[in-house]
Amino acid sequence: MKTVLFLCTGNTCRSPMAQVMLQRMLRDEGVGEDKVKVVSAGLYASNGEPATIQAVKAMENRGLSLAFHRSRRLTPRMIDDAFLILGMTEEHKQAVLMLDAAASDKVFSLGEYVSSGAGDGVWQQVPDPFGQPLAVYEKTADVLESLLTQVVKKLKEERMVEER
Repeated sequence: MKTVLFLCTGNTCRSPMAQVMLQRMLRDEGVGEDKVKVVSAGLYASNGEPATIQAVKAMENRGLSLAFHRSRRLTPRMIDDAFLILGMTEEHKQAVLMLDAAASDKVFSLGEYVSSGAGDGVWQQVPDPFGQPLAVYEKTADVLESLLTQVVKKLKEERMVEER
């Protein structure tokens, strides 16, 4: 089984939202959970914290649940276990590389991963909604949805995921 790891700062907003959204997208594409495991973590997360109320609501509005999510701090084992690590920002990517330079072939910012590589210079960063109203979380979820749609397409094109 392959593991996709989403990474953000506290693992209470962006990365858990990306996790449940990608899980559903892969399921909708016929990619079994026995083929791809999707997890999330935070660079500075306190273990065991629930997702923010706004993240829970934003996902409920999309028919998804974060009710059972509990934050996890990134560990070297998580880096080793993942076949793909997607940070919400370039800073998240660089933090992983500082922990494990050998991960350079599998760690990207989310925007970088789906970029055409056409030299646009600045890849889209996923904005941190922490502490903001629900409307900001909804906008972040929209950004994630757009990027994750491209992630699924790329994973399938590159045959990194298999359908059931």
